[in-house]
Amino acid sequence: MTDTIAPPDLATLPLPARESHSSLSAYAACPRRYAFRYVARLPGEVPRWWFTFGSAVHCAFEAFDRARVRARLDGAGAPGLDVLNRAFGDAVDASGCEPEEAARYRARSEPVLLAYLQRAAASDAEPVGVELGFGVDVPVPGDETPVRLVGYVDRIDRRPDGAVELIDHKTGKLRSQEEVDRDRQLTAYAFACARGALRDPATGEALPAAARLGLHFAEAGVTVWTTRSAEELDAFGARVADEVGAIRRREFGPRPGTACRWCEYRAACPDASPPTP
Repeated sequence: MTDTIAPPDLATLPLPARESHSSLSAYAACPRRYAFRYVARLPGEVPRWWFTFGSAVHCAFEAFDRARVRARLDGAGAPGLDVLNRAFGDAVDASGCEPEEAARYRARSEPVLLAYLQRAAASDAEPVGVELGFGVDVPVPGDETPVRLVGYVDRIDRRPDGAVELIDHKTGKLRSQEEVDRDRQLTAYAFACARGALRDPATGEALPAAARLGLHFAEAGVTVWTTRSAEELDAFGARVADEVGAIRRREFGPRPGTACRWCEYRAACPDASPPTP
């Protein structure tokens, strides 16, 4: 049984100055959990091994794509598998894994990294931005202070015709086209890009609105593409404004359900659903 701890006073603590896809998704799922994480800033009890492999894959892809950008600008040859393997190994070593665990991760990564190298060689698109940050102000009705929506895009590519593609890497299970079409993270990226918040690192100029958006599922070696209409982006902006308005009104009511059993703040929430016997 988990001991209950005294919940924080959410009525007086300062609110975040910025929001992101992650924070607003947390609010949409459970306002109380959002408040514990982003307002009270309670530490979460998340096992370190949950993210080791995914984080190492992201590090490898990032190092490789940055090397691709540098090689293009310098007129040098394209990077190889050694760049991917070295970055992956460095990330796993830095995680503090046991040697046996690290060996399993390396074996698991081999087909993933090789497939990424092969896809890069076969593509006619060139990366122009890697882990590119953005910030865009979204008006909040009834409040003269807009919310600053921030985030990072894993990779931004430019095709030979100048079209821009935004790509986010995933190491989880492959999702359906319908799920990707609804993906809120991709919508946030498209929203920022369409409003001039993503800039070409080489020129400083705002990138054009994204022609398409992709979730790249690393272990499946598949990228599922989608688009967002202007109407969908407007609706996203309105939803962000509504959620931020509720946050500023401190509407942090709980949303008990099956997810309570996995919530890292269960001990601080007197309204959490009881655990399954």
